[in-house]
Amino acid sequence: MDDNRHFYEKPAFWPRLLGGIFLLLFVIAFRLEIWQLLRLLFDFILLLIGKPYQPLSANTPQLLLALAANAVLYVVIYSIFLWWVSLFILPAQNPSERRWVFERLIEYVFHLHGPAVFIRNGKLIARKEEVLQEETGLGRYASLAFMDLASAIVAERALAPKAVNQAGDKVPAAAHPSPIRALGPGIGFLYPGERIQGAVDLRKQSRKLDNVRGFTNDGIELETSVSIVFTLGQAADVQTVVNYKDTGLRVLTIDPDTMKISGITDDLDPDDKIAIEEHIKGQGHKRTNEKAFELPLNNRPPFNINEDRIISAVLSQPRNIRDGRLEKWADLPARVAVSVLRDELSHVSYDQLYSLDRPRQECYLYDTFKPDFRRKVKNLGVLSYQFVQRKDGNPPEKDTLFNASEYWIWDVQQLSNPKSLRDRGIKVIDVGFSDFNPIDKTIPEQRFDSWRSHWEKKTELTNADYDLEVIRIKNHARAQAQRDIIYNLSQVFKLPGYTREAMAIHIFQALESAASNPATNRLLPRDTIEMLRNFQRLLMDDERGGNADPHGVPPAIGGSQERSR
Repeated sequence: MDDNRHFYEKPAFWPRLLGGIFLLLFVIAFRLEIWQLLRLLFDFILLLIGKPYQPLSANTPQLLLALAANAVLYVVIYSIFLWWVSLFILPAQNPSERRWVFERLIEYVFHLHGPAVFIRNGKLIARKEEVLQEETGLGRYASLAFMDLASAIVAERALAPKAVNQAGDKVPAAAHPSPIRALGPGIGFLYPGERIQGAVDLRKQSRKLDNVRGFTNDGIELETSVSIVFTLGQAADVQTVVNYKDTGLRVLTIDPDTMKISGITDDLDPDDKIAIEEHIKGQGHKRTNEKAFELPLNNRPPFNINEDRIISAVLSQPRNIRDGRLEKWADLPARVAVSVLRDELSHVSYDQLYSLDRPRQECYLYDTFKPDFRRKVKNLGVLSYQFVQRKDGNPPEKDTLFNASEYWIWDVQQLSNPKSLRDRGIKVIDVGFSDFNPIDKTIPEQRFDSWRSHWEKKTELTNADYDLEVIRIKNHARAQAQRDIIYNLSQVFKLPGYTREAMAIHIFQALESAASNPATNRLLPRDTIEMLRNFQRLLMDDERGGNADPHGVPPAIGGSQERSR
């Protein structure tokens, strides 16, 4: 930040002006003593070069003594004045902080201070000349860091290397504090030799990567956008873990208002399950009676200040493999989420993600793939757990009340398994991705054609089965009709006392009766039906020629009846 203010607007102007006024008054008040001191210095110079000088007056020692005493008094008064001013400059809360403010003010007045910086929303702001002073190594003295309520910094102090083969005394670790420390919101006093390694924003951070591409296991390239929300300023989520003898560790979802168990899910990674089981076995009977519930998430101060997480986020910065540069800690979560998404996408097919055969309420992408992806990314961040177990040994059931008096409740523990985001103290709040778009625009059409050809083939096979069944039914019905005709004809042949002509008439009537039946008519070939009709017309023509009986009985049949009588 370049300082373009006027000279009288700068904070060091008034302390220096008042100091100059005091100095001018001091010179005016003790001008004789100062003149005597200057004369003494001039005579001393003449003595050194061998020239004659005037002897000092008798009251010269008294004047010099008075001048020294008043100079000391001036320094004391000016220091008291600076100490009084320092009480109103910074809001110090204890004597140690007031001493630090006083020392920084003296350094600032005499221009001996290091870079004074401001951190706003995780961004370091400093004056241009102070940045140049720090880069050139001239800022050897400690300085101040002013951080807003959403910022924190990491300061590192250089340690002097130990001499080779130097036998040093064993000093307690408390005598040598860690050279790296984190400073939260407020005023940070930097020790001599400390440098600011980085600043972080404690608010919720969100990152989005567009044009993310990945391949399914059937070789289809898809494109999407990945978004993630994470933070350093919130405590780790606490998961309630219970042990089921048949299925292992499970996570209970408990409503803090109704104390009702709303869900029992398998949300833990395998390595986290192993760590929890080992810790429970080694922890013994260290239990508590209090159930820890998550606080409502917010994006307002005060934020949770965890020094280890802040230091890990700043010092464990990722390196870009393209140019070798260090990236900011806030750029890592999105890249990790993209890596997890590509890995998960490579295990499924495009048809599995978007199946055309499932009902509308069932979708693998939204019901299985997205929840699993979100769970895996969140488990890569900081996470805590609290182990519970029923006293009677029975497993808890869904939609039942969680009564703390019925459970053994262990202390809250934080998972420490190495994870890419957990090692950097990052908590993942939420993560997701947009709908997949195939790079090849012909994929949806090809997929629809493949789906249609599959069902067309299945339809043809089904129709062939039905056609075969129809043919079988027709053949069975035709055989049954033939058996019925044969039976009717056999009954005709058994009739006694008929001539050939009468027998022929009866046979024709039986065939005509079978042909006139709608069920049999559909089964007989058209040629057979046409032949029967021609046979009928031939006989009917003969009857119209005079051979028919006036009562409608054929002559052959009537004659046979008379002879039978």
